[in-house]
Amino acid sequence: MHDNKKFFLGGYNFEKLIKFGGYYVDKTHYLKKLFIDGGLTQAHLFSRPRRFGKTLNMSMIEKFCALNYQNPGDKSYQEEIFLDNGRNLAVACDDCKELRDKFMGEFPVISISFKDVGGYSYIDALTKLLEAFLHIYEKFEFLNDSNKISSISRDAFIREYSFCRNKAKNLGDNGLLSIAESIARNFISDLARMLYKEYGRKVIILIDEYDVPLQRSVSAKEPYYDKMLELLRDIMSLTFKPDSDEWLYSGILVGCLKIAHQSIFTGANNFVFNDISDNGYATFFGFTRNEVKKILDDYELSDQEEAVKEWYDGYRIGNEHLYYPWSIINFCCTARTNMSNIKAQPFWINTSGNDAVNSYIRRVVNGDLYRDIPRLEDLLDNKPLQIELQEFEVYPTILDKDVCFDFDRFMTMLLHTGYLTFTDDSPLQKSVFLKIPNNEIRNYFVKEIKRLYDFTNPVWFENARKLLDHLLANETDDARSILNFMLGKYISVRSTEQDYYHGLMHTTLGIAAMQNNLTVTSERESKDGYYDMIIDDVNSHIAVILEFKECENNPKSRLDTAKKASEQIVERNYAQEFIECGYPKIYGLGIGFGGKRCEFYPLGNLAEG
Repeated sequence: MHDNKKFFLGGYNFEKLIKFGGYYVDKTHYLKKLFIDGGLTQAHLFSRPRRFGKTLNMSMIEKFCALNYQNPGDKSYQEEIFLDNGRNLAVACDDCKELRDKFMGEFPVISISFKDVGGYSYIDALTKLLEAFLHIYEKFEFLNDSNKISSISRDAFIREYSFCRNKAKNLGDNGLLSIAESIARNFISDLARMLYKEYGRKVIILIDEYDVPLQRSVSAKEPYYDKMLELLRDIMSLTFKPDSDEWLYSGILVGCLKIAHQSIFTGANNFVFNDISDNGYATFFGFTRNEVKKILDDYELSDQEEAVKEWYDGYRIGNEHLYYPWSIINFCCTARTNMSNIKAQPFWINTSGNDAVNSYIRRVVNGDLYRDIPRLEDLLDNKPLQIELQEFEVYPTILDKDVCFDFDRFMTMLLHTGYLTFTDDSPLQKSVFLKIPNNEIRNYFVKEIKRLYDFTNPVWFENARKLLDHLLANETDDARSILNFMLGKYISVRSTEQDYYHGLMHTTLGIAAMQNNLTVTSERESKDGYYDMIIDDVNSHIAVILEFKECENNPKSRLDTAKKASEQIVERNYAQEFIECGYPKIYGLGIGFGGKRCEFYPLGNLAEG
């Protein structure tokens, strides 16, 4: 057991991770690929699912490249955390000497995260953006004393710093909003130009979670997508425009979605996109199978390899297969604290809001998007889903029912955000095949679907209540009509057809019975066998015995099968225990299920026979 190596949950700071003995899966070899082997690229954009290791890698790049601003040429900081840490990181090997000579501690670096930029309104989001800028102003406050930067630039720097510090939270006041927007548009490019003049070295710009402001603008209480898109387009254009070649060495952006170039990067030059379909940097983020195997070996958890694979593996980036790093780290942390009761469980799926996915499932369950039921069922049954990959000229929305819903665009978003992944044999462009990656994600879908088939969903609960009432009154024609309606709306979350129908009946009748102090029992042993389901109204002494059978999807087969199911109720004497208890009403009903339809064969009151 490596007791001197600890997992740090939320360990996004590379320096702290190394200095405080955090377990680190070495990705430093990618520095050579980024800066030496890849040639000069003005800007890289990497799109990966959330909590896939993006922020830690950005921190690693910053710490490796950043200049000692007080003593340029001093690389002792990098030597301490990259070379002399006893870890034998890839960047310390002889093959990376050129990289170290040319890039280690050699560049001014501006690093900013947009992860908190959002709010109820556009003004709230702009305030958060200026707060993020404020932290960077404070880091580079020493530029106020520069004798290499013009007094005009220094005075502007001081004014903008003062504005962000004192007025950013009052942008509703007249005149302040336009000033704030101007600062936001020009902040990165102005600061980069000042750093270039101060040190005579080109600047590296790192932008983390670049697409979060767009995501939050769509789901905000007062949506402001168009305004935020315009602001981000201006920021990116001014930062990465062609004439920035004088002071910009390279930019690296990371996020979940690959926003279309023409939507947000208009005017940006020499931009290279690296998304989940590309092979070049496939293992830069996430954990490979060999990396996970080593982690489990190091923490004496090798016996959990199969469970870990089923729960957290399954992601395909380019042609590589990856595990979800956040879930692996959490699993190992949890396992170490309770070695006697190790259990795989959801981790990543609970780390942030799933509003868009939840809203989509709710619209499917409630019938607004009922045509998607078969496709969602196929996904849950591990069948591949074929879509046409879409670019994101606009951020996908599921919340606004007045907006035409684009299924392929939404599924593309689920692919990029980690809810889906490419199948092993899928092409990686245009028409692709998707699947649910693993148990963690599948269990989330199942849980959310089941949650919507209960009393919290008024539409579903009302139909469940009516079905129960009709069955207890032996009104079989009305009951069959309601059940057929519900069959058309129900999403299977079981692996077999028999389980599918049992799941429907147990979920539907169970939620209604619970609200009426009735008992619904499934597959309990009777004197001569196991019946499928009993509805027991103890107070009124009414019992309904239900037997289900699955058959071919045609009316005759359903009716013949319903009759066979009812015969089983009689042959196996399922009613006897209720007769012995003196129940005056014991209704028997055989149901034949085929496809999304059913037929009934009622036996009437078995207490009278």
